[in-house]
Amino acid sequence: MMKIANEIPKEIEILSQKINSLHESSNKMIELMECQIDAIIASNTSKIEELSSLHASLTIRYTENEQDFISELSSILESVKETKGIKLATLKELFPDYSSQIEHWQNLLKENVAKLQRKHLQIVELLEFAMSSNAKMLDTLYAKGTERNMRYSATGTTHSVVPGIALNQRA
Repeated sequence: MMKIANEIPKEIEILSQKINSLHESSNKMIELMECQIDAIIASNTSKIEELSSLHASLTIRYTENEQDFISELSSILESVKETKGIKLATLKELFPDYSSQIEHWQNLLKENVAKLQRKHLQIVELLEFAMSSNAKMLDTLYAKGTERNMRYSATGTTHSVVPGIALNQRA
């Protein structure tokens, strides 16, 4: 059977589909993470919960796409993986005519991973800030409540009364 000129090898075509799926799912994750960031800044707890559930679903989808890509790449590189390892760059040796496309894929996947890592870090930092701010606010509220619940001892020194006890003493 004669090979037709400009015919894309089946392996390259399948990998292209896998990479497109991975790219699309990472873009959806990035968009969702941006919405999560907005919800965290707005302190919209119901939206944060809703987006967290969606994030879990998208993470599963992303992981499935990632595994599909790795499986396909592994099967293509089966003959050379022991010497070269399973790397997208190794495809350039098997398909030299498509080295620019393979390089484009490498850059695309690298950029997506970097964006996902940045967004994840940004969410973690915002959540840590929110937790710290809430802890400080609760501490301040408790301190203000304690100021109002002071009593004097027989020696003239002040002691705070645990909330609830002051109510019982007044009743």
